[in-house]
Amino acid sequence: ILPGSGSVQQRHESFKNQFVIPKDKLDVVFKAAIEECRTRTKLHIELPVNESFAIEYVTKKAWSGYNWFKGNSHSLIQMNTDLPIFIDRAVDLAAHEGYPGHHVYNALLEQNLLKKNGWMEFSVYALFSPQSLIAEGTANYGIDVVFTPEERRSFERDVLFRLAGLDASKVEQYYMIHALFMKLAYAGNEAARGYLNGTMTKDEAIQWLIDYALFSRE
Repeated sequence: ILPGSGSVQQRHESFKNQFVIPKDKLDVVFKAAIEECRTRTKLHIELPVNESFAIEYVTKKAWSGYNWFKGNSHSLIQMNTDLPIFIDRAVDLAAHEGYPGHHVYNALLEQNLLKKNGWMEFSVYALFSPQSLIAEGTANYGIDVVFTPEERRSFERDVLFRLAGLDASKVEQYYMIHALFMKLAYAGNEAARGYLNGTMTKDEAIQWLIDYALFSRE
């Protein structure tokens, strides 16, 4: 199903590169995704009245996106623009980092456990902790809370693809290929496990990610 010639990795890379959000369109695309996720979240969850959420575009980071909860129901999400950001990441990051993900989770912890109950231990967030297992799991699940697959494709086709200047006629093809690609995600776990445990060299881990996760060498 991947057009062109060459290896599967090369063809996949060539196909996906048609769907990178141009850097000058990132802000308008992400703001639209966040606003839609927020509207849909409010159908399920009562948000603190003063909650707010800002975006900052950064470079030289080890992650693609990160949420910093600042307190008083306010979060800052930073987006790493060193990496190509594909169109499907807009909703993923808006929901995972924002609504109903980390931003909402932290705002509700603050409202209900810190301010209402006075439990000061919830003014500190331990990253490597059981709380993070809950936070990451709920943030990922939150994507499916705000959008069914059909609703998401429609929103992206009718709104985000247009704002990003991408070819909306390819939405169905893009998500068919993306769904298959996501089945390879655990290959990344194995590369990390092998490299950190010393059973793979750095070069072997890189080649593993190219062969089995379809990463580019870069």
